Amino acid sequence: MTTFDSIVLEGVTTHNLKSVDVAFPKGKLVVAAGVSGSGKSSLVIDTLFEHSKSLYLGALSSKTLDMGDGDYQFDRISGTQPPVALRQRDGGFSNPRSTVGTISGLDGLYRLLFGAGSRPVCPACLGETGPDLRCAECGIFAEPHSAQHFSPNRKEGKCLRCDGVGEMVGFSLDKIIPDRSKTLREIWDAADPGTFAIPNVRKAFETMAADLGIDLDLPFAELDGDQVERVLHGSDKRYTIKVRKVTNEIRFEGILDFLERAYRNTTSSARRNSFTNYLAKEPCPACEGGRLRVESLRATLAGHAFHDFQSDELSSSIVRLRTALTSGALPPQVRELASAIIKQSENIEEVGLGHLQLRRPVVTLSGGELQRLLLAQHLASDLTGVMYVLDEPTAGLHESDSDKIVASLRRLRDLGNTVIVIEHDESVIRAADWVVELGPGAGSRGGEVVFEGPVADLLEAEDSPTAAALLSPAPSRGRVDLADAGWLQVSGITRNNVVDETVKLPLGGLTCVSGVSGAGKSSLVAGVHDAVSRAVAKGADSAGGVEGADALKDVIYVDQRAIGRSSRSTLATYIGIGDHIRDAFAASEDAVERGLSRKEFSPNVPGGRCEACKGLGLAEVEMTLFKSESVICPECDGRRFQDHVLDVRLDGRNIYDVLSMSVGDALEWFTARDGAKVTQALSVLDEFGLGYLQLGCATTTLSGGEAQRLTLAVELLKQRRSGTLFIFDEPTRGLHPADISHLLALFERLLSTGNTILVIEHNMRVVSLCDWVVDVGPGAGRDGGRVVHCGPPQELADNPASETGKYLRRLLGGVVAQTGPAAGEPAEDGTALETDPRTTRDLKDIEELLPRTVTVVTGSARGSGAGGMTPYGLTIGSLTVVSHELALVAFVVKSHSTSWSAIASERRFCVNVLADDQAQVAKAFARGRPDGRFNSLTWVPSSHGSPRLSGTYGAIDCGLEAMYQLGDHQFVLAKVLHVDIDPKEGRRPLELAGRDGTACDAYGWRWRDSGVEEEQ
Repeated sequence: MTTFDSIVLEGVTTHNLKSVDVAFPKGKLVVAAGVSGSGKSSLVIDTLFEHSKSLYLGALSSKTLDMGDGDYQFDRISGTQPPVALRQRDGGFSNPRSTVGTISGLDGLYRLLFGAGSRPVCPACLGETGPDLRCAECGIFAEPHSAQHFSPNRKEGKCLRCDGVGEMVGFSLDKIIPDRSKTLREIWDAADPGTFAIPNVRKAFETMAADLGIDLDLPFAELDGDQVERVLHGSDKRYTIKVRKVTNEIRFEGILDFLERAYRNTTSSARRNSFTNYLAKEPCPACEGGRLRVESLRATLAGHAFHDFQSDELSSSIVRLRTALTSGALPPQVRELASAIIKQSENIEEVGLGHLQLRRPVVTLSGGELQRLLLAQHLASDLTGVMYVLDEPTAGLHESDSDKIVASLRRLRDLGNTVIVIEHDESVIRAADWVVELGPGAGSRGGEVVFEGPVADLLEAEDSPTAAALLSPAPSRGRVDLADAGWLQVSGITRNNVVDETVKLPLGGLTCVSGVSGAGKSSLVAGVHDAVSRAVAKGADSAGGVEGADALKDVIYVDQRAIGRSSRSTLATYIGIGDHIRDAFAASEDAVERGLSRKEFSPNVPGGRCEACKGLGLAEVEMTLFKSESVICPECDGRRFQDHVLDVRLDGRNIYDVLSMSVGDALEWFTARDGAKVTQALSVLDEFGLGYLQLGCATTTLSGGEAQRLTLAVELLKQRRSGTLFIFDEPTRGLHPADISHLLALFERLLSTGNTILVIEHNMRVVSLCDWVVDVGPGAGRDGGRVVHCGPPQELADNPASETGKYLRRLLGGVVAQTGPAAGEPAEDGTALETDPRTTRDLKDIEELLPRTVTVVTGSARGSGAGGMTPYGLTIGSLTVVSHELALVAFVVKSHSTSWSAIASERRFCVNVLADDQAQVAKAFARGRPDGRFNSLTWVPSSHGSPRLSGTYGAIDCGLEAMYQLGDHQFVLAKVLHVDIDPKEGRRPLELAGRDGTACDAYGWRWRDSGVEEEQ
């Protein structure tokens, strides 16, 4: 490859890379694969992206020329393009005012829409104004709207009560007294120091209680209304109290009143921080969370307020705005703007984020959601000639949503960009134009190019761990005997979109909570965690909707949040071996001769650390136009310690060398030195597939999956007894398929000692191995939140209402995504093969059937027997007759997710035929040749009857054979089950009949006159 058609890297030795030479073809979708820790990020992000960024930033700002070479090493890189990185973690979105709307740009578009199209309300009575903006009641003229009137950051629009934040911070009784069964005395004993527990306040309360006859040993829940009022808001009566030999006359002002006054008046940041455990955010009473002034909130456009679009899910907002646009309810001057909003919203929906609200703060998004939101933003930018780098964009996604990501990545590529993706997901790897696999192992056992080339060649590679994982059958494990298992049941779970649901899971077993992204899995599991934790704390068999908790002694929730709040927290300190390492160096001969103690070998305290970087090894460089960049400290060259400390060696290594060792290498080194305390911890990490991590790496830099496994390793090192419920949030996130075996081995160790495991998971291989599956759905957001299935995975695979069941059925049925054979090719029994819709090579043979240009039909439709518009509409671009038996239905415009899911679950749908196309459709079916393409409108499910588009004369009842995606085209291969075309205006109907003319055959067609009776 040349630098004209490829990005070429030579001699890359960054981190664990071993003089890697590799080329990334330009204008292609390239996947960097390999086991966890093999060097993918070191190659793609730490070397290629960082070097490309420094080149292009250097051209923009002279200040960046002094940044140095960064933490990467290579001989030569050529053919680079302007880089854009979309990462899982980005520190640039910590502003609490940053929302989905501001990051996506939709907030600005909606402000322009309402500023130009909405009519102001009367500033006095908030009533409607006329065309001249005059209020009919008050006679007052309203100020014309502008975009600023709908911005919470501008004085013209923001709510003055909350300053446009939408929330007010106040003291919460639920946080002050979380357990109402505690007595007043216990409440005071448990209070945080520096709050209402100070001696003067407590003495005043006890004096008032004695005066009013309030029993301090009475549970708070048993106090009457007047007593609660006195405890919270005090009394006007003053009492003489003596505390520490000082006598004062004071009154007890109440817990809430005291906290509010003290918090408002204190100037001490330390004391202000002591109140944080009692504070809670509540919607602003003035704007009710809308962030805008009342006049702006009351303004409407096509019957909808600005806040409606802010608070509703994106998918619903798209429908609302499209309806207003097509019905003519929008003023002419904003119709083009509304179309732009719909297009950008659909980009976000396409990457699986249709369940988000525009007002949702960015800080509450997961790393994967933020990355996909940025991806949608770039899909709308039409940039070309750019090198996009994405870090596991499908992390945390259901397989159905992964298909949408693949389509988005292809769109980005088709714009003329190079798209390089670090990914473990099978669907993304199979969709790649080119694969670069690093390995073969992790850490020092990796860092080499195992394979580079197209996917078809990858599957034939003998030494590729990725190929082995892609071609391997569904795994198996010994399961719990459900007949003899005890059960844990939690009822009445209500949180976010989950309302009054019940979950049942086997004790001592492995249970998975599955469902599409945004279905409510985390909400359901959080409800289980809270309810079971309370029941375990009370030691009751049945308490608060929980049954069976008496078999549990503890509940451990391991989520995806980063561990360690400080960049000084390292892997070694987190697992408790940091002190052992420092002690070993302090006891060495070199250290004793120099008079060094253990503290000199710590990068966190003065004495031995480099004071230029405070022991971090990195220095911050301030940039005028961009955020600060971290570069290697020029004083210590990134080694974190002073020279006299680095001169101390233990078996030939200094402290920096040891902290730079991987877990696997350190395990061998400490084993040779007989460091039993250290090797015990390191062996657990190595067993869990973390052998590639460095001892000195900051815990804040670990991925969510790495953090989970590290936390679990620490729990196992504690040798916790049995009877613990472990809850994991997507433990396979960031794991190569080959690494999942380490996780499963870990699970087996926990189960074998009498523990119970509950996981939130999208990986179908892990789901198939579970003893029990709780599937949440059926859709996301408002369409989710319900328990669709609760039972063994085999039963879930047979559940047509479950999106997870469809993909699980494919796995358990042994269907592996193909890369060579044609999609939809009939098998020997006459049925069409169900092939993977995510591979382009499946579509080669039928790509020619797709229309090159399409005219989308719109119109009104009423279902048979329905009173209005059917909710299952999907506009399609064409119907192509493939043969007597098969038809190709192309969906070439964005579809409503409810309809698309309905087709998948029902596996039947109905296609309407326009009157003008009736004869041509009949001829095409009769000939059985792919020569007809007809504009149509389809409605699902067919159980609604045979709904027809106004002005049509025919309906074709279809059975789903396979679903495909090609660029922006979504289409299905359908088996034609029945054709019903009315004989209008002399047209002959096409009737279902046997090819021999004597028997009805579901796959044969023949012409016959409308007057001829149907043969029996």
